[in-house]
Amino acid sequence: MKKVWVVEDDPGIREIIAILLEDEGYEVSLFENASQFNMALRSQPSHIDAMVMDVMLPDGNGIHLCHKVKSSESFNKVPVLMMSANATFCDVERFCRADDFIPKPFNIDEMAKKVGRLMA
Repeated sequence: MKKVWVVEDDPGIREIIAILLEDEGYEVSLFENASQFNMALRSQPSHIDAMVMDVMLPDGNGIHLCHKVKSSESFNKVPVLMMSANATFCDVERFCRADDFIPKPFNIDEMAKKVGRLMA
């Protein structure tokens, strides 16, 4: 089963993404802030197939998390889908090497397609 990590501070959006991705057959790990994500990243011994990250987080920035992932020897090949209500792909692309972007509010079918394409 493919593993997807989701970093999203809004509990409702986080739950919708989890349900959507689980219905698509993915194993989903959820993180509500940068601290939880960073702690899990440091202790994660197994494979991660994709990450979905919000740009605006209460204790950090998804762009910085994406840059950290893409600069890491262990995780630099993991595809990252960034999402934001306030930023564009051009904004994100300037600061990290995200593989794709989806604006909020997003269409759930489009979210599922983008995650599927990242892992194809």
